[in-house]
Amino acid sequence: MRRGLACRTALLLALVLTGFAAEATSNAWPAPPRPVASVGLAPRGSLFAPSSETAGAPVAQEGSDEQFRAQAEAEVLRRLGLPARRDDLRLWLPVAKGRPVVLDSQRPDPADPLLPSVDFRLDGLSPDGQFYVVRATLAAGSELLWVSRADGTRYEMHGNVHPSPDGRYLVVTHASPGQEFNGVVLWSLEDGRLVERYRFQPSPEQAAISFRFMRWRNADTVELAQFAEVDAGTCDLGTLSSTALLSRKAERWILRSASGQRCDR
Repeated sequence: MRRGLACRTALLLALVLTGFAAEATSNAWPAPPRPVASVGLAPRGSLFAPSSETAGAPVAQEGSDEQFRAQAEAEVLRRLGLPARRDDLRLWLPVAKGRPVVLDSQRPDPADPLLPSVDFRLDGLSPDGQFYVVRATLAAGSELLWVSRADGTRYEMHGNVHPSPDGRYLVVTHASPGQEFNGVVLWSLEDGRLVERYRFQPSPEQAAISFRFMRWRNADTVELAQFAEVDAGTCDLGTLSSTALLSRKAERWILRSASGQRCDR
């Protein structure tokens, strides 16, 4: 039985890792917006070192993750001098057009463990300053939101964002064996908006495939580390790895394997 499973796994990898090419089409490309700095985002609200300035933040248990997030957010608001503000469990994000974006956190309810909980915290601004960066921490993981400072449009980014060298594109990779997003997304910055230009999410048959950002080789090519969970009969440690490239070809992006498979040791 194990031999049959290994054979099926090897066949799946041959189809997915060495031969797949995922493509995304788009309309004609507009003139590039103003470049932004090529910087990443700190995870879980740690953009700045914590401070004791937590006035107005929800009361949290001493030394807890919630207290850490509250301290980090208070430091972001103080350092950047943003018009955003914290009002107990409510985060106010003013925008240029329309009403402020209001995000209400929900603490866990010991009397009802099934009631969803979420903690919204401001991480800072996007590299170009056009978006608020908000991390939503949930019981089963976290989600990263970019909120337009122009009109309040929200974009689910899923993980830390890696801008291209010229600032035109943003790539996000996130690997999750659970309910969170698993895959690769690429956005283009167009007139203050984010436009999704490419998305790859493994199918149910490819659920063991995941990616990690490595670097931008140039403004049109992203290098990714690619992983596949396999049976121990195929690879002792259960993971095959290789290199993948996400490259722009004219008006579309193509994801393809760029190296042979190897067992992680």
